[in-house]
Amino acid sequence: MPCETVRCAVVGLVQGLEDVYTTLHHPRYTLVAVCDQNPQRWRWLTGEEDVDKVDESAALFPHHKEWVRESRKAAGFADVEYLPDFDDVLARDDIDAVILVLPDLLHAEYAIKALEAGKDVLSTKPMARTLDEAFAIADSARQHPNHFMLGFQVSYSGFATAVREVIATGEIGTPRQLRFDFDRGPWRPVHRKKYAEVDGSMIKEGVHWLDMIYRLSGELPWRAIAGFGGQETFPDDFEFEDSGVLIIDYPGFRAAHTFSYFRQPLTRSEDFLLIGDKGTIRGTFEQFAVETDAGTRTIVPTTSPLPAQYHNGYYEMADAFAAAVLDGIEPYTNWRTGLENMLTCHAAQVAVAGNTMVTRESLADLDWRVKFGQETSSAAQLIEA
Repeated sequence: MPCETVRCAVVGLVQGLEDVYTTLHHPRYTLVAVCDQNPQRWRWLTGEEDVDKVDESAALFPHHKEWVRESRKAAGFADVEYLPDFDDVLARDDIDAVILVLPDLLHAEYAIKALEAGKDVLSTKPMARTLDEAFAIADSARQHPNHFMLGFQVSYSGFATAVREVIATGEIGTPRQLRFDFDRGPWRPVHRKKYAEVDGSMIKEGVHWLDMIYRLSGELPWRAIAGFGGQETFPDDFEFEDSGVLIIDYPGFRAAHTFSYFRQPLTRSEDFLLIGDKGTIRGTFEQFAVETDAGTRTIVPTTSPLPAQYHNGYYEMADAFAAAVLDGIEPYTNWRTGLENMLTCHAAQVAVAGNTMVTRESLADLDWRVKFGQETSSAAQLIEA
């Protein structure tokens, strides 16, 4: 008899605390176990150690502590087991899926082991540290029938969904230009360690925004990326502005992405602008306007039903993973999307670092569409070779 819920384990208990909170409160999930090599993090969850006394040096912030408190209130929390060893998770027949929320250097190793063990996998971004690791994950995902999904929650957010719905109606015509501005916010010491794990900020932070741009483009293969700025110098005792700009050229569509790091966030009136040949969408994640010759209307995107949800799209991402595991619906953020994102991030990092332009043709030896013989037959359809 098929399971009615996704029987899962959350692997990694820092940022993974949001996944614990989400799965405990989501009707399509049963959280069977959590896994972390550091037992102290389990004691935070159980209350054996007072999480409110943990300072930010442990990368634990107020929203993490709120997830802990709310998780304890969930009806299924008392049944959750602690497993310190990932191999013990993979050996369990009552765990169908794993949610991997790990340091980037472990993404490939753990995802491949889980796929080979027959588990469905939801892995946090980025797909991997390098394109070689990403291709290894893709090879494993192609060989095993279980699902591999990437946690690009922004692309599942109410905002991104609402924008796609407007595009689908034809109200603004064919999208031609997109501008998206993003403030990373004030620098914290933990960023130095995070960016040291991968090749710069594009793979660590830009993954979400570059994926959302890709999806709103109609999943078109970009042709060239130009970049400048973004020196990524780490200040120790002062704030400063460090901004960069990417111009991404798609067939019939162009996107401009401005990103700012390590500064006090500024209030912006227009974070997002999408121009079609019949109208415009402009606004923020919280609210945007659709402007056409017929007039202007305002849309307020839906948000998570969970009050302590911190990241846009997290609950909706959980919906999509449940649909993959339980209903067999292929998620948008699959291994193909992951490889496209890794290639985009790599090209963007090279472009910004060198204040230059990178063409897709120049990266043919790294292009998954070339490697796997896949082409885009229409804007949103991929054909398996």
